[in-house]
Amino acid sequence: VMVTGESTAGKFEGFDKVNTTILMGIKDIMMECSSAEEHRQLDGALLSGALIKALCYSNSVCKNRAPGNTIHSRILVIKGSPDCRGQYMAIMNSIFAAQKNKVSIDACILGEDSTFLQQASEITGGTYLQVQEHGQLTQYLLSVFLMGVHFRKSFNIPPPSKVDFRAACQCHNILTDVGYVCSVCMSVFCSFRPTCVTCSAHFKLPTAILKGKKGTG
Repeated sequence: VMVTGESTAGKFEGFDKVNTTILMGIKDIMMECSSAEEHRQLDGALLSGALIKALCYSNSVCKNRAPGNTIHSRILVIKGSPDCRGQYMAIMNSIFAAQKNKVSIDACILGEDSTFLQQASEITGGTYLQVQEHGQLTQYLLSVFLMGVHFRKSFNIPPPSKVDFRAACQCHNILTDVGYVCSVCMSVFCSFRPTCVTCSAHFKLPTAILKGKKGTG
């Protein structure tokens, strides 16, 4: 994240200071990881944990609200690191929990596209936006993410990108188009497995495989 050496011509000084402060804070968080591999591992755990913590806080606020008051909860995720496929189940469970509780998830992406957050924004009715120029972060935060979800339809905001709804398989942590789904825990696998590695459920061999074995014998 670059926070120095940018031209401030034509910028309001207050906005420029806010933008620099936000970028410096994000940079400090990213620099806490000593290696790219550690960064990738921590990213998935921190993202799912952050979503769960935000949902718990939202649920607590809604339960303690005054009678007659209506609260429309939203979660804003500012992400600058790649997805961690190993956290697919935890993140997707958080997304479906947010959808059930009518909590919108907005995603502000500073790095490469995030398949998880694309799906999160689409499923929960939030906004997904990839910021190309980090110097414009404050502008996007104020003009896109500050306003409520229902008001965004009246403004000319960047159109949503095409969402990749492929699931990450639990065996190789890669996105797959066609695979096998565990009927117990909904884990996805790119090839058939007699036992689910997530919940240890046992399955019978598919009919086509059994016929093939009988024919070979």
